[in-house]
Amino acid sequence: MKQALFLILFFVCSFSSKAQHQIIIHFNSNESGISAKDSKLLDSFAVFIKSNAVQQISVYGYTDNTGSEEKNKTLSQKRAASVTQYLIAKGIASSAIQSEGLGASSPMADNTTEQGKALNRRTVISVEFIPQKVESEVKAVTENKPGTFGNAELEVGATLILKNINFVGGTADLLPESKPALESLLKTMKDNPTLEIEIGGHVCCANDMPLSIERARAVFDYLAYKGIAEKRMTYKGYSRNKPIGDDATEEGRKQNRRVDITIIKK
Repeated sequence: MKQALFLILFFVCSFSSKAQHQIIIHFNSNESGISAKDSKLLDSFAVFIKSNAVQQISVYGYTDNTGSEEKNKTLSQKRAASVTQYLIAKGIASSAIQSEGLGASSPMADNTTEQGKALNRRTVISVEFIPQKVESEVKAVTENKPGTFGNAELEVGATLILKNINFVGGTADLLPESKPALESLLKTMKDNPTLEIEIGGHVCCANDMPLSIERARAVFDYLAYKGIAEKRMTYKGYSRNKPIGDDATEEGRKQNRRVDITIIKK
């Protein structure tokens, strides 16, 4: 399916001695195979796991509520096993992974709708690790005037950089300092109900199209979770193909690790 869910947005607290990185992948009805799109996500995730001090990896499979409890339990186990075997094939030690199928328990969406069922057909992968300390200060949300985002006019074709949208290095995990900018964008979308946007993800330093896509999707998921209609938004990754800074400097790299929005329709 096109989108993941807001649980991909796991804000990492700088005061914690441990943190979690979490992703969710989804499955078609009665299937446990991993899609090509999600395999790219898992590839990037495996690289992240191998480059950090990982304490534990938990893989939990789930289903919607269609079918018997026994059938759902078995299917959820297959989904968890499918992800587990994929990670092992990418070089993750099997001894580091805890895997379990939990059937239709703990739904994250309403099972009375097809959209809700699609969101519940999932596997959640959580990694507990020791993060780098991040110093951050959360500032007040900018009060945008109608027809503007910050000081910029909302003109069709214009591309606006979302300032202070920051991620844990090498991941699509939004840091706490990103919340004011996200809330400001959310307010803009609500204040301009006909506004349609493309969300663009960018990375620095090396080509990583999957990561740029997931960074854009993280913002997409946040807005969708907060009630913005998905038909008003698309997301796209640009890898490192549209730099605005010099990768030879830290300031330039920071500028290139960004998410921006392009106005499609006012």
